[in-house]
Amino acid sequence: MNRSEQILDAAELCMRQKGFHQTSIQNISSQADVSIGLIYKYYKNKETIIEALVTRVVQRMIALLNADFEQIAHVGGITHSAQDIVPPEVEKSIVLLMEISSEATRNERIRHIMHDAWQVLKNNFIQQEQTLNPALDAHMIHTRLYVMSLVIDGMIIRRCMKQRDVPASFMPFFDAITHDVNQYNGT
Repeated sequence: MNRSEQILDAAELCMRQKGFHQTSIQNISSQADVSIGLIYKYYKNKETIIEALVTRVVQRMIALLNADFEQIAHVGGITHSAQDIVPPEVEKSIVLLMEISSEATRNERIRHIMHDAWQVLKNNFIQQEQTLNPALDAHMIHTRLYVMSLVIDGMIIRRCMKQRDVPASFMPFFDAITHDVNQYNGT
């Protein structure tokens, strides 16, 4: 692992443990076991660390989500439970992006970074969906993504931020939403 990756690993761990606002360059330096000066050799400031971290998280999410699309394409669908709707690695990445997004209301640069990240994720999702369902247009897929993101984000907030399990009774509701969204999209 090179120093840049070591710094990003430390930044990600610090932000997961302390949150965005409580993570300082000093915290990252201590966690990475490198000097603050070395961090500034690789990254101009906390924003450039965030940009590199978001880019890495988005790339990781795309790889994981594309693997899910590949599985769906070969299996013909996946049965969902509350625990497997969002794989743990994707969930951790979404939580981190939510944490960073909280700064976007105050910081124009972070807002831009997050906007670009969501665009990359959205475009990847649309491309993968169109591969699976060529008859669907991008607008319909975007609508599906929006509805499903609201539900999934709510589940993640409940599980990770409020430390409460998603009740088993939620799954019929989720399945009904999935069915309705798919019907709306013509699948």
